[in-house]
Amino acid sequence: MRPRILICVAAVLLAGCTRTTTSGETSPPATSGAATSPPASTPPPQPPGGTIVEKPVATNLDHPATFVLDRTGVIFYGERLTGEIRRIDPKTGKNTSVFTIPDVIGSLTNEQGLVGLTVPPSFPQQPWLYAYATRKVKGVAEDQILRIRMDGDTGTGMQLMLNVQQAGIRHNGGRLVFGPDGMLYVVVGETEQSQLAQDRSVNSGKVLRMTPTGGVPNDDPFAGSMIYSYGHRNSFGLAFDPKTHDLWETENGPECNDELNRIIPGRNYGWGPSENCQGQAPQDTNGDGPNPELPQLFYPQTIGPTGVAFCDGCGLGTAREGDLFFGAFNTGDIHEVSLNADRTKAVQDSTPFNHGNLVLSIETGPDGTLYFSDGVGIFQLALKR
Repeated sequence: MRPRILICVAAVLLAGCTRTTTSGETSPPATSGAATSPPASTPPPQPPGGTIVEKPVATNLDHPATFVLDRTGVIFYGERLTGEIRRIDPKTGKNTSVFTIPDVIGSLTNEQGLVGLTVPPSFPQQPWLYAYATRKVKGVAEDQILRIRMDGDTGTGMQLMLNVQQAGIRHNGGRLVFGPDGMLYVVVGETEQSQLAQDRSVNSGKVLRMTPTGGVPNDDPFAGSMIYSYGHRNSFGLAFDPKTHDLWETENGPECNDELNRIIPGRNYGWGPSENCQGQAPQDTNGDGPNPELPQLFYPQTIGPTGVAFCDGCGLGTAREGDLFFGAFNTGDIHEVSLNADRTKAVQDSTPFNHGNLVLSIETGPDGTLYFSDGVGIFQLALKR
C-alpha cells in the first residue's frame, strides 16, 4: 500500500479535502471571448444522459499529478514529488514501480516536479514513456522533457530530449500529448515572467510541437522552431478533438480570466507584460503582441482549470458525446463544454459533477472512458445506475 499523503496546504485547495458527489451544479460564470483507439467490442446502448458519479480506480497514491493509459488500459502515473513512475494493472489492481527519474525536485507549495507523462500511439511497439519533470542539474532547477526506454513493464534507461527552460517556482506547465500526426505537443509555462510569453527566442509561455525524438518538424509554423503557439501564461490541460483533430488548451489566469482556448498554429494568445485585471475582459489579460487570439471561454472568478479531455464513447450518455470535459483545481468541479456544429467554438459550459476536492489530470481510456486524478487517487467517471 502506498502512503496516503493529503495536500491541503495551499489556500486555493478546498477546505477539509473531503470528497462528495453532486449533479446538476451551476458553474461559475463563463463568458465567451472571440465570436484513439476504437473499443474492442460494440459498447452497450447509452441513455441520453444521467447523473455522473465517480468510481475509485486507485487510492492512497502519492501526488499522482500526471497519468496516462495505454491501449490495453494499463495506467502509468507519476509521483510529482518523488519522480517515481508507477504502473497499475486494471485487471488485478497491482501497483508496481516502473522507473524513478533521478534528481526530481518539487514541494507542496510549488508547481515543480514530475508533472507530465504520456506514451506514443503505438506503445509498446514504440517502447518509450515520455515525461516532463523539474530536475536539479548542476545546482540549477531545470524543466526537462525526457523519455524512458521500456523493457516489458520496467524502465531501463532515460534520455534527455529537451532542456526546456530554467524552472520557475510556479508556472512550469508540462502537459504532454501525442497528436494525430504522430508529433509530440507540450505546453510550457512562463515561470511567472510574463514578458517571456511574447519572446519567440525562448520556450517559456508556449505550446511546442516536436518529433518523437525531439527534432523540429519541417512544417511547424515558425521555420526552424518548435513553437506552435505563444502568448500563454500557465496551463495544465492539452487535448485533441478526436473529430476535427483541433488542439484545445486550458489556461490559468492571474486573479481573473481563466481560459479555454482552441489552439491555432502560429497564433499569439496575448499574455504578456501589460496584463492586468482592471480593464475590459478578456483583452486586459490577452492584449500583448500582434493580433492576439481571445479565449473561447473565460472565467472572471478564478477556478484553476486543469486537465482536459473529450467525450468520444465515454459512457456518460449520448447527449454528452463530443463534449469537452475539464477539471478545476480551486472548486473540484468537472466542467462540460459543448461546441458548435463545426466544432470551432465553445457554446455552453456546465458543471455536471463535483469531486469535493481538487481535480488534476483528466485522461481518456482505450474504450473512451474518462478518468481523473486528485492528490491521492485516480477515478473513473460513470453514470449512476
